[in-house]
Amino acid sequence: MRSLFILILLFTNLIYGQDKFYIPLNIKKAYEQGTRSYDGKPGTNYWQNSSNYKIKVKVEPSSKLVSGSEEIEYFNNSPDTLKELVIHLYQNIYKRGAERDFNIPSEGLTDGMVIKKFVYNNVEINMDTNKKVQIDATNLIYKLENPITPGSKSNIKLDWSFNLSTYQLRMGIYDSTSFFIAYWYPQISVYDDIDGWDKFVYSGAQEFYNDFSNYDVEITVPNTFAVWATGVLQNPEDVMNNKYLERYKKAHQSDKVVNIIAFEDLQKGGKFKDDNEFNSWKYKAENVTDFSFGMSDHYLWDAASVEVNKNSNERVYIAAVYKKESLNFYHVAEIGKRSIQYFSSVLPGVPYPYPSMTVFNGWGGMEFPMMINEGSFPTMAGTVGTTSHEIAHQYFPFYMGTNEKKYAWMDEGLAVMMPFDFQEQQVEANFPRERNAKQYKNLAGKELDMPSMIPSVLLKGTSYRMASYNKPGLGFDFLRDAIGKDLFDKAFREFINRWNGKHPTPFDFFFTFNEITGNDLNWFWLPWFFEKGYPDLAIKDVKMEDNKIRIVIEKVGNIPIPIKITLVHEDNSEVSIYKTAAVWENGEPASPLTSQGRKEIVIEQEINSKVKLVKLGAGNIPDAVEDNNEFVFGK
Repeated sequence: MRSLFILILLFTNLIYGQDKFYIPLNIKKAYEQGTRSYDGKPGTNYWQNSSNYKIKVKVEPSSKLVSGSEEIEYFNNSPDTLKELVIHLYQNIYKRGAERDFNIPSEGLTDGMVIKKFVYNNVEINMDTNKKVQIDATNLIYKLENPITPGSKSNIKLDWSFNLSTYQLRMGIYDSTSFFIAYWYPQISVYDDIDGWDKFVYSGAQEFYNDFSNYDVEITVPNTFAVWATGVLQNPEDVMNNKYLERYKKAHQSDKVVNIIAFEDLQKGGKFKDDNEFNSWKYKAENVTDFSFGMSDHYLWDAASVEVNKNSNERVYIAAVYKKESLNFYHVAEIGKRSIQYFSSVLPGVPYPYPSMTVFNGWGGMEFPMMINEGSFPTMAGTVGTTSHEIAHQYFPFYMGTNEKKYAWMDEGLAVMMPFDFQEQQVEANFPRERNAKQYKNLAGKELDMPSMIPSVLLKGTSYRMASYNKPGLGFDFLRDAIGKDLFDKAFREFINRWNGKHPTPFDFFFTFNEITGNDLNWFWLPWFFEKGYPDLAIKDVKMEDNKIRIVIEKVGNIPIPIKITLVHEDNSEVSIYKTAAVWENGEPASPLTSQGRKEIVIEQEINSKVKLVKLGAGNIPDAVEDNNEFVFGK
């Protein structure tokens, strides 16, 4: 029996490979305490906290003042007694002297979030005199006199206001009456099984880590404005006249795009609801990680809907709202619809998990639950690329609840990879893989090229971009190629099935893939995500005898990539040879904490005529050193 136990233990370590990873002590503790397990599943003791938000907010377009009141029910589902409460005040990033990852011009600075009233469990807290309240940059920390016991609920009430900054940081003012508003309300921080309270200061580069909560939000604006937001509009009859209401309802059942606000409507002007000076747009969203909204009095509004689950009659509502000058935006509702269909049926092959999706014509490209803030692009490739990338984020980090502050690659890398095929299909001569490979190649192996597993809060600029976007996006794509699309997709869907609505770590991802594929994929995980290094293949030797050519390819760099060889014959005809990155899998590990795999591979190919040139590489395969990628006969 003892021998059988040892065999089982050895097999478990081989499959799951946790002994080959460096697992930080705070994360290892979670596995030891049973909130997570080494097979990649949530542990039997897994828990997470949540909140119910009820928010009333008013926006005054002329003064750019946003003022609100909110009631929060906070549920402590953890086994811990919480001795403090942490609330994020993200608007404080705009205050003078605030910690930031980049400069904000003086005209973009504000007074930040002004807390006018703070009530905790029916007791009002004096923000000026109570020494138990501390505001640390974008965090409000309240040392509790009566700690929050396990399984209990706390009630928080806050009145607050802030002025919209003219600086565009994932939100902003896009003209005198068009605003996208995000990172805007006091939000309870995450308390989790890894670190306890999330106290990272919001300094601009990193994005989300939020609990799954319910939102009931009432947004009051002048009656000439429309409001688009996370969730589902609860009172369309109260805020729209019959013309817009009829089109709005039609779009919810239409496969074809409906112009809810058309160009001729803008020319006529007018109010959304004639008998009101102000309209209060009421939205609800359940089990989401954040809430954002956009507003304008002169945006066009297109919308349609799409069925994403054959087992359900429910349809997803998709909208695009934009300036009339944004020519490519006239196609965005349809692009969004096709993106949702692709993600639902192909990759990841999981039905889109929310009732709606709205793309707001603002600036750049930034995702929020059921909302995108997207700029205008001069090319269709840019429009398709940004729209599909941001919609991919609805799965990561929102459906999956990953921690972008520490592991931005878990959502950005996947949002880069997931729509590769879709982007190529939608736009002729569009090569997103090549663009990402070129960007990665230009930095690979240099001082600023950092492993993706370095916490994102420690990375800036080019290092952050490469570790979060280009490199992991390509890595996921190469892994899917190496183990086969069917097996990759199976493991990917199982990870989503296990961890949606929760807070997975990278190790939960790695362990799930190892367990579902039945393979120890650490030969890939370690060099691509943990180690410093670079991809570099070289032609080490070439021999041609009779009707056969023998090519030795050396893996000079530590990161495994596919092999693409082009044989150029004397008559200039070409023959291609391709091997996935899986060819580097088998080999002896140098040590338990470094990557394993082959260092050389021999490729033999029959030929009908003499070869004059052997070329290694392709545009979609990053190779940091290209001087060793050609062999010329006779030289």
